Amino acid sequence: MKKIFALLLAALSVALVACGDENTEIRNDWFLTPEASADGTTVELTCLTRFGDGVLEGLDAGFSCAAVSGAESGQFVDYTDVTVDGNRLSARVSGLQPKTTYVFYAYADLPTGRTRSGGASFETGESSGPGPDPDPDTDLTKYTEWAELPAVQERPGDYYYAAHYCDGEPGGRNYSVCYSKDMRGAIWVAYPMHESYTKGTAGGQNQDWKFDPVIPSFVQPNLSSSYKAAGDGSFSRGHMLASADRQSDKPTNRQTFYYTNMSPQIQNGFNGGIWGTIEANCRRDKILCSDTLYMVTGVYFENTNTHCLDNSGKTVTVPTHYYKVLIRSKSGKTGKPLWKLPADEIECAGYWIEHKSYSGASPAQFIKSVAWIEDKTRLTFFPNVPNAPKETLHESFWQ
Repeated sequence: MKKIFALLLAALSVALVACGDENTEIRNDWFLTPEASADGTTVELTCLTRFGDGVLEGLDAGFSCAAVSGAESGQFVDYTDVTVDGNRLSARVSGLQPKTTYVFYAYADLPTGRTRSGGASFETGESSGPGPDPDPDTDLTKYTEWAELPAVQERPGDYYYAAHYCDGEPGGRNYSVCYSKDMRGAIWVAYPMHESYTKGTAGGQNQDWKFDPVIPSFVQPNLSSSYKAAGDGSFSRGHMLASADRQSDKPTNRQTFYYTNMSPQIQNGFNGGIWGTIEANCRRDKILCSDTLYMVTGVYFENTNTHCLDNSGKTVTVPTHYYKVLIRSKSGKTGKPLWKLPADEIECAGYWIEHKSYSGASPAQFIKSVAWIEDKTRLTFFPNVPNAPKETLHESFWQ
């Protein structure tokens, strides 16, 4: 085994040199040898550096890992969700492939280019099943008091679920996602909406695109830059939960840039047009309320004929339709949870829109009842709100 690891590390060193360029500096004197401790398909990575105290906080630093066996062999992935403690860099990476050897290195991006540590390796253990390891953030069925959650569908080997929590203000949950490995994109994203999330300017010019740390990285698309054309045109990285919906705090906003929150969208006339208008409509003061508005943003595939590519050349299926469903108390100020309200004190509605370019369209053209969207998608929305009047639609309430 030691000989195999030695060969792997030698191959890593060759790979690093081969992929270097005039802006990439391999300076092992900045780093000590990185270390790893694997538990199942989760690994703790750490590396001591020779940077002075406080220097790492001002740099883009992290770890890069690649499997040396399996379908994803040789594909390095950067992990930027790290902890800096003085001159120590550490990260927790979960959702890796089971019983697989990985090589990795620590890095820091300097103004003159990237500097890297020497390579090291680790081997993951057994996985507990076909999906992610058991984790409280992947079992959404227990959240019976989250009004926004759709009913969870059991699709082993395809659907992955994750709950994300605010790293900063306002605290509590941020959003939940149902992600499809087969389509390489989100099926739905569910979240609360309140001015405590939307008020502020924390997003700014944030462009911290990265893999979702809860869902295995090898099933996610690589979207470090936009989707690539695959004969069907180009598509932008459309947020399911909009960045503008999470402006309260920068760490909370950064979670909206996870790749599992992205979907390929036509930019002109859709993402940059009517879809953006509907998003803005849903965060107006008239629609938000002190009781909290709850929403689901989702996709629908009438067919799977349109595709694009991620940055690693993997195929991503483009949705034919997008939708949003919304629910809140009618008065907006009951001070009670939705599941304790009678049907006549609750309002809900949805938007259903074909994925194409529009000119001069308005949100009112696309409003539907929640029951209508349930019938199309075969999903059950708001199961945690037993009195939700999903058949009823009061269009004027949402205008």
